[in-house]
Amino acid sequence: MNMHLRLPDDIHTRLKAAAEEDGNSTNAEAVTAIADYLARRQTAQVRKLAREIAQEDAELLARLAE
Repeated sequence: MNMHLRLPDDIHTRLKAAAEEDGNSTNAEAVTAIADYLARRQTAQVRKLAREIAQEDAELLARLAE
């Protein structure tokens, strides 16, 4: 899939520097950064759901801990 992404100059400069440091193309570096972001975002959603479940079942969890 092709996608055109417009980046502010300062972000592009930082992305290009990171890519050069890692020996990657700017495209590969952008894909890695987006994939990392999405993985963290999903993890944050899982933690949010776990907190909600823990709050809903706090009494049961406390009894199980005894």
